[in-house]
Amino acid sequence: MSFPYGQTVTVISRTVSGQDAYGNDTYSETSTAITPCVVQSSGSTETIEFTDQVSDELTVFLPYGTDVKAIYAIQWGGNRYEVQGNPSQWQSPFSGHTSPIQIRATRITGASV
Repeated sequence: MSFPYGQTVTVISRTVSGQDAYGNDTYSETSTAITPCVVQSSGSTETIEFTDQVSDELTVFLPYGTDVKAIYAIQWGGNRYEVQGNPSQWQSPFSGHTSPIQIRATRITGASV
């Protein structure tokens, strides 16, 4: 599969590397540039009740076989987004053709109370 005008997305993988003084997991991160990818804006919302917070959503299509999990993050356009949920991927049982991997990602900015 080829996206003639695909873009580069950095996938930030996280693995548990230890625990802090309170018993919470700590993570180490590894960055991998993936290309070609398709990045689509999926909308934005603003919450102003008791806060001033903006949430930006992306839908990203990565090449089939890309290692991405719900705990990962992505970097695109100078911003970091958290992967939301498990990635979607599909392979046809009739032809064996594969689809790109689809993920949803969110970036939240602003203040919270």
